[in-house]
Amino acid sequence: MVNETPLLSRRIKSGMPLLALVCGVIFLDSVGYGLVVPVLPLYAKQLGASDFAVGFLFATYAIALCLAAIPFGILSDRFGRKPFVLFGMFAMAAAFVFYALAKSYPVLVVARVLDGLTAAATWSAALALLGDRFPGSEMGSKMGWTMSAAAIGGIAGPLIGGTLSDAFGYRAPFYTIAVACLVGGCVALFLEERKVTRRALSAGWRMLKPVFTNRNVMIACLVTLVTTMGLGLLEPILPIYFKDTFGMTRTSIGIVFGLTMLFYAIASPLSGKLSDRVGRKRPILAGLLLTAAITPLIAVFKNVAVVCVLMAAFGFAIAFFGTPSIPLVTDALPQSRALGEANQYGAAFGLLNFFWSLGYALGPLLGGALDQWAGLLAALLVYSGLLVGLTVVVAVTLSDRTVVLEDIDVTGESK
Repeated sequence: MVNETPLLSRRIKSGMPLLALVCGVIFLDSVGYGLVVPVLPLYAKQLGASDFAVGFLFATYAIALCLAAIPFGILSDRFGRKPFVLFGMFAMAAAFVFYALAKSYPVLVVARVLDGLTAAATWSAALALLGDRFPGSEMGSKMGWTMSAAAIGGIAGPLIGGTLSDAFGYRAPFYTIAVACLVGGCVALFLEERKVTRRALSAGWRMLKPVFTNRNVMIACLVTLVTTMGLGLLEPILPIYFKDTFGMTRTSIGIVFGLTMLFYAIASPLSGKLSDRVGRKRPILAGLLLTAAITPLIAVFKNVAVVCVLMAAFGFAIAFFGTPSIPLVTDALPQSRALGEANQYGAAFGLLNFFWSLGYALGPLLGGALDQWAGLLAALLVYSGLLVGLTVVVAVTLSDRTVVLEDIDVTGESK
């Protein structure tokens, strides 16, 4: 069954305002995610949560996102992007009110689950909006701006969370981001989508088959999974380690994680541009090996300055294998772009988000369990072993071929 559904706003008709809207909602989602890092583990510990329970709390966000990413993406292919962008903004505001008012561990879990559901909606629909609007020749640069917005949000989030909670108390950062999300949702209300042909839901599920059968796409998903697994492993256990070992305040912890994301933001466009010139494979292999070497050193050195340098180096190195994985996926989709059908992008980005969130689900669980059982160094050594194993897989199986997308505007408009 075919239906006509609006796609892009008349008021947000040109590319730049739409890109600004997408970058804005991605920025807010990233700020919200990073904001909890220096605050939530310590508060959960105050409520009596164990190390494993803290890891599980962080994992519930990714579990919810993992379960919802593909369905939300396919539903946005059927019903349009706007409902899911709006849900992402307004429900995220509600989630952060729950964080602020929580007086027990179960309420924190509820807030974390709702937060994960909003991320599934926001990322799948917002990235699909870019796929709907821009031709293949521009997708790399537009995705680069979007990832930059995500990285800047990742930098701002821990800084805002640590600074506001130290200055005004636990609830202050959560109320702040809730208000910002309400503003973002109100702006998104002006998105009036232009009509395009939509496929039935059953067709949306069938569109996943070419992705699952493409070797490079599945390698990209595996690389994405390991990237987010590493970030997810560190976030619940390092704040406690930094506090116990160095006596860091929440503000200091936020600065350290902000430093990591700053160097991730610096390295992301560099690694993406490098992969355009030399292929995806070599930057990915270099990043994997460099990250494997750096990661265990975070627990070895007991000097604050050295640890800060290592955290910065970790952010820089992980970008070199994480960022080129996104072009790997878009390299595999030129044929479907040439059909002029915008309604596959929700499903495609939903699948990538599934692996992204699966890594964030496994990382905190693995990190919390290993940290409680054998200590921080053991947890970091296990992750380094995973990186080395992935290096072998990529070296053997990844086809180092970059597909040049044709300059076709999928919206049907001339450039």
